[in-house]
Amino acid sequence: MATPMQTTQFKDVFLKKIDRVFFEAYDEEPEQWSQYLNDKTSSQYAETTQRYAGTSNWSKKDELTNPEAQSFKLGDLIVTTHQPWSIKIEMSRELYDDFKFNEVENMTRDAGHGARNTVETNSAKILDNAFDGTNYPIYDGKALIASDHPNRGAQGGTQSNLATGALNDTNLKAGIVLFRQQKDEAGKQIMQRPSKLIVNQALQFTAAEVLQSALKSGTANNDTNTLPSLKIVDLLFTSSTTAWFLQANRHQLNHYWRVPVEFRRRSNMTDNMAWVWDGYFRDSMVAEDWRGFVGSTGL
Repeated sequence: MATPMQTTQFKDVFLKKIDRVFFEAYDEEPEQWSQYLNDKTSSQYAETTQRYAGTSNWSKKDELTNPEAQSFKLGDLIVTTHQPWSIKIEMSRELYDDFKFNEVENMTRDAGHGARNTVETNSAKILDNAFDGTNYPIYDGKALIASDHPNRGAQGGTQSNLATGALNDTNLKAGIVLFRQQKDEAGKQIMQRPSKLIVNQALQFTAAEVLQSALKSGTANNDTNTLPSLKIVDLLFTSSTTAWFLQANRHQLNHYWRVPVEFRRRSNMTDNMAWVWDGYFRDSMVAEDWRGFVGSTGL
């Protein structure tokens, strides 16, 4: 003979429903940050990257002469520590017992939105702060976008990845030319092209007009639009509505997950008889090379 059903027999069903709703909220649309940051994982307290300036072009060698000796030169050391982020959600025993699942689903869905917004907002700061070398310098002591990045190779000198002006046909072409002039630390030419145009969503239509018009945008003539095909990445979480960026497929703007987003129920109720869920993640963002990236404030 079957025993009568009790609420305790079904509590895990309801609790698992809560866990599932959280991640449905977090994953409801494709993430944006991974469109401009490399998605990497870390297994340690901090990520340490040692940069070097490599060899220059090879030298001509005459018969029976010794080849020119070259060596690598030590560059900048980059240490990136990971930041933890968390939230606690507490639900009374009475609320749980009453099975108010509309309220519970809304609560956990909102927590999912909070987690997503935190990751996206934090990631967007690498773009928001890209022109501020005073408060947010990268490894070489300059802003991510600057006109005077120092070369660490023996040849010395500086390079620029700072474009100028608003997003239009002329300025974008100038930015592409600047992009393709980039050299490595030792002065060797880097053979790469931009593949993405990154803008705030307020500029999405301007970007589409400049890139996708059959004819040259911003003019009354019938010149063919000669701009290369670039993927438009329009973002919701950047603060500037004028800035624009060019990015190569191979770049070194990195996001590290030390601990990906978690949302877990504690195994036991608290002393005041409440259920508690803990949300947590630990991550970091870092520019490990400015090359493969060009930007303009749009002003």
